[in-house]
Amino acid sequence: MPYTIKETRTYSQTSAQVFAAAQKAVTGLQGKILQEDAGTGTIKGQFDKKIHGKVLGDRSEIIVTISAAEAETSISTEVYPINPVGQKLMFGARKGVSQTVNGWFWAHLEHHLG
Repeated sequence: MPYTIKETRTYSQTSAQVFAAAQKAVTGLQGKILQEDAGTGTIKGQFDKKIHGKVLGDRSEIIVTISAAEAETSISTEVYPINPVGQKLMFGARKGVSQTVNGWFWAHLEHHLG
């Protein structure tokens, strides 16, 4: 199983609505938003080893990219484990952590989109 998980989905809401829902999804998972730019539609967030009481074992970072087409908004995520100083882990990470964080992010995003 790869450490880095990438996924793209498309929604019928505006890019502003999807951007706001993505912000709420990161903070709803007890994450910290490190960087955000509504103009380019990017959010970079960081999660601790423990989310809502569940110990995952590794810290994670997420990069969210939002782009709008005519009637749809596309959102892409890239989730990967990081070490205590914020560097991407290339080996030694626990299996399934990135997949779990990515799944929870999409669930929170869709909840906030209604």
